[in-house]
Amino acid sequence: MEAMYHTYQKILGEILDQDGWQVRCKSSSTEGSADLEISRGALNYVIGFKVSSEGRRDRLVALLSQAILEARALAAGSPGSQAPLAVIAAPSIPGNTADELIEFRSRVAPDVAIGIFDREGLRRFLGSGLERLLVEPPRSGRRRKLRVPESANLFSDTNQWLLKVLLAPLISEDLLRAPRGEYQNSTELAGAAGVSVMSAFRFIRQLENEGFLDDESRFLRLINREELLRRWQAAYLRPRPETPLVWIDSANNEDHVPAALRAINRQSLPDAPRVACLGLSSAAKYLGFEAARRVQPTFYLLGLDREVLTKMGFTPDRAEFRPELFVRQPVFRKSTFLAAVTRDEILVSDIIQIWLDITSPPRPDKAMADEIRRRALTQIFAEQT
Repeated sequence: MEAMYHTYQKILGEILDQDGWQVRCKSSSTEGSADLEISRGALNYVIGFKVSSEGRRDRLVALLSQAILEARALAAGSPGSQAPLAVIAAPSIPGNTADELIEFRSRVAPDVAIGIFDREGLRRFLGSGLERLLVEPPRSGRRRKLRVPESANLFSDTNQWLLKVLLAPLISEDLLRAPRGEYQNSTELAGAAGVSVMSAFRFIRQLENEGFLDDESRFLRLINREELLRRWQAAYLRPRPETPLVWIDSANNEDHVPAALRAINRQSLPDAPRVACLGLSSAAKYLGFEAARRVQPTFYLLGLDREVLTKMGFTPDRAEFRPELFVRQPVFRKSTFLAAVTRDEILVSDIIQIWLDITSPPRPDKAMADEIRRRALTQIFAEQT
């Protein structure tokens, strides 16, 4: 077992050395000392390191717990400002087991950095300055065939919300609602965005794998943004289902839509999410972007409930012949509603959401999309150095 431990310790040292870390080995025979200490710039870690002869989840959870406790104790007893890093290794660790271990750490010891690796090439590291050490091992042909490409999920609902959080500093606060800050790792991003650490971790890994994250920045900084936005647009190419409506009171017109949205949101319970959000060109107009042509208003509703529509003053009956407005149920609910801004007590789609929607079927508006890009999204599309 001792020989296996030193073998894996050597592998760990090589992994860290290749990433630019200065690795200092100490004798494990000295009580209370660390086997490995690492530093890069202002970052310093002391490592609690455990090795298993097998990649069973129960065994690895127990070893990770020990490594966390050991790393904390070593950091507390170190003379400098060293942070704890708990690392475990085994000959082969399934990817889903590694995910569960990271989730376990986020629950019990979010203050401790973590590292997981095996002999087959898996690398999972989570902590300030460690995010680049993320590698998936090659698997069997059958497993590769069944595995969903990570890029297919890059624009999931949660990931779109996280993208808006990372892009928020480049957009006026009155055009997109999201926390604005700089985040060094998935834990900080998850805390700001209100998502799980595992969701943020997977999202960051996908961005890195796709070449959209600056690996020379200490903060999570998006690069190749023009290509990223083009790919994001492609996720909206499939026409979004929408229901045509007419006013129950024929005296009403599109100027009365904001009042209808305001009224139904006021009827929501105090702690319940608002259910209606102005969208597409009508939302753009509300934010100060005039459409080149007149289009019927569109709004989002969390659930297409006929009773709710009636309360708002709308009906789908006979609307297919001469629709006066349209309603959509959001495909990406979290991204659409969390980033929406409030104007005059109504919820209005954020400017990125509007841009994505009006460049997509069934009713694209290129003139308005170009205007939004020029006036509101300039910094996103600006050349990055």
